Amino acid sequence: MPMKTIEVPIAEARTDLCAILKRVESGEVRICLTSHGRPKALIIPYPSQSRPWRAAKPADPKRYGDLQSPVLEEWE
Repeated sequence: MPMKTIEVPIAEARTDLCAILKRVESGEVRICLTSHGRPKALIIPYPSQSRPWRAAKPADPKRYGDLQSPVLEEWE
């Protein structure tokens, strides 16, 4: 089911920003901010990341080499 979009004047959004963000974060609505009836910005939920931002091991160790050994070596 597509998310419902509602229009909110910028002046109203200033006073109710916390409530608006809670509704957007819950996935209930998208908010279209308007100025004099014209759309100016869209507030949508931030996409959640399903994967970590980096891999635990390189996909191709031969390409990247051994990255841990130099870090684990004793300092002289």
